[in-house]
Amino acid sequence: MKKYLIKREMPGISQTPQDKLEEAGKNSESVLVEMRSEGKGINQVQSYIAGDCIFCVYQADSTELIHEHGERSHFPVTEISEISDVVEHDTSGQ
Repeated sequence: MKKYLIKREMPGISQTPQDKLEEAGKNSESVLVEMRSEGKGINQVQSYIAGDCIFCVYQADSTELIHEHGERSHFPVTEISEISDVVEHDTSGQ
């Protein structure tokens, strides 16, 4: 599976209460479980909330599966970029 960064523009998301974010996360995960049970290769790795956006890292067989997940879970998919490499930083001096 390839790794992707997904940008979801969601005005006001950074002011959303934690319980609502957790509820949305459970909805997203339940859709992912359904999709995997259908034999579709898609996993969510991590999500970040920044300003009016959620940035998600996914592993998926295709961008089409990411769009399908967005439609089924009712989350917008504003932009998808394939992650080509990761640069690790350790500035702790250890």
